Amino acid sequence: MTGSTAEQLEIDGLVNVRDLGGLRTSDGRVIRSRQVIRSDNPKSLTDQGQSDLAGDIAPLLVVDLRMVAEVDREGYTIGHEPARVVNLPMIPQSGVTQEQIDAGAADNLVEDYTRQIEANAGSIIEALRLIAAPANRPVMVHCTAGKDRTGIVVAMLLGILGVDCETIVADYHVTTANMAPILERIRSAQVYQDNGLASAPAWIFESQPETMRAFLEAMSLRYGSAEGWALAKGLSPEDITRLRDTLLA
Repeated sequence: MTGSTAEQLEIDGLVNVRDLGGLRTSDGRVIRSRQVIRSDNPKSLTDQGQSDLAGDIAPLLVVDLRMVAEVDREGYTIGHEPARVVNLPMIPQSGVTQEQIDAGAADNLVEDYTRQIEANAGSIIEALRLIAAPANRPVMVHCTAGKDRTGIVVAMLLGILGVDCETIVADYHVTTANMAPILERIRSAQVYQDNGLASAPAWIFESQPETMRAFLEAMSLRYGSAEGWALAKGLSPEDITRLRDTLLA
């Protein structure tokens, strides 16, 4: 597995935030810096963090992939203009209790992600469509941990751009070192105590390389590539061209 060259950012209150700029494609091009940022939930931004975010990134668009109930109970404010927040809910497909798993929910993350690109295709495609528009960038994409839902959107974006599998895997795995404070947040939040996530089994919170690798293999087996999936789910060829032409140097 190659190492991730995505730049980890220092923004007070965020612990799993990095710039996809610097990641290389298989044909030697490089993703432009300060265009697409992946992150954990901005709810914990401090005043200093708000200043850090405005000064270093100044996102024009924040794509929030959390479910409506999470947004309603764990909302936040991005404290600078002209940032706007768009909620594109993605519903996790894993069971957080044995009862949910017995009822048919996924009991591993590979199956969860494979189901998500079907069940949440509309939100993923809209996120990619928004990222493709240069007027929306810099874009910050986040969910709760910045691991699963964000990881899926980022994986599909990087695949479309031509980043190789092992680089995508390495970037996903970076989250492992950042999970401890996120897990503490989840376990202390009432919304996640109520829905069972706070007491979910340990595998729910992992970001092992083999998980992303197996997901990408399963996706490619069915659709041929991330581009094949995106076209099948409604992303236009023009948007794919726009992503490559404007994000790659």
